[in-house]
Amino acid sequence: MQMKIKWLLALILILLTISITVIFFVHFWSQKNLSDVAVASAVDSSDMGLELGQNMVVGIPGPTLDNSIKNLLHKIKPGGIVLYRRNYQSDEQFKSLIHQLQVIANQDSGVPYFIMVDEEPDGASRLNLLTNVFTLGLPDWGKINAGMSKMANLGVTVDLAPVVDYPFNQDSFISNRVPTNNLSELKAFSKTFIKLLAQHNIAATLKHFPGAGVFVQDPHKTVIDGYVQQDFFNQSISLFKNGIDAGAQFVMTNHAIYSNVDPINPATLSGPILTGILKQQLGFKGIIITDDIEDMLAPIYNIEPADAGVRALKAGDTMIMYGQSLGPTLDTFKKIEASVEKDQDLERIVKNNYQQIIDFKNK
Repeated sequence: MQMKIKWLLALILILLTISITVIFFVHFWSQKNLSDVAVASAVDSSDMGLELGQNMVVGIPGPTLDNSIKNLLHKIKPGGIVLYRRNYQSDEQFKSLIHQLQVIANQDSGVPYFIMVDEEPDGASRLNLLTNVFTLGLPDWGKINAGMSKMANLGVTVDLAPVVDYPFNQDSFISNRVPTNNLSELKAFSKTFIKLLAQHNIAATLKHFPGAGVFVQDPHKTVIDGYVQQDFFNQSISLFKNGIDAGAQFVMTNHAIYSNVDPINPATLSGPILTGILKQQLGFKGIIITDDIEDMLAPIYNIEPADAGVRALKAGDTMIMYGQSLGPTLDTFKKIEASVEKDQDLERIVKNNYQQIIDFKNK
């Protein structure tokens, strides 16, 4: 009898030990899974911040980087930096600045920034590399090539040129930035300019889609709402098609309203213009970048900068530019990020843009 009791107690002890062991492992793995979920959520959140950041182009305030600027860049993780004359003091300083920026880019995303400047032949210029490059109205390609070579040596990877806004209206604000006298000359010049940039590993940017040469006033400074005759509109579009066929990988948008296509939205925010015409009709598969939103589109049209950015992304822009004040740009970034978290369509757009940008950079 005692022997049976001992065996029974031993069996109970064994079963109890097994039960405790099972309970322990169930608890352990459940906690581990919860921890993994938490980590995954953190990664997902971080990934979304990185993905949205790559959809953005930002500016920096001066020729050097202090810790506050570096911290802002680490938080936004932008895909591109647009540099202005305020960022340039000397070739050596400018090259060093770009190197420091690329170190930050590599730390944050593992891919470089697009380093962008407006360096138009005898037009807008930040580095004075493509000025006085026409002799008797003809392009001095040797001088242009030398300027591009220096641009590449400094670390510029995207030239926000050429301008293909042919001035159909001779009083157009853009006239003094277009270096040729007729459509065929502009097409030939743009084609050669784009191909020469490519030889220096610099991407060309056609601007300002779908062409601002029909307007007298500057859409950078005031609301432009105009009906464009179909013949002029088609000719303007053909200039961009010519540049796309020549290999231009970026197109910059225009802030004017083209009421013949979209009577409500400026081109930068217009799905019919960007998705309907540029992507679908012209077959452009490159990167569509807005002209500056912060100091142009948003104040001119009285649109909150983050709302303008969201609308631009939904219209078809790949990258949205906030080139002036980095602190407010961080606030804009956070507001757009909050919108992405609530809008699955916007999230899909941001992710698709991110993949396109990363694929481009990895080439």
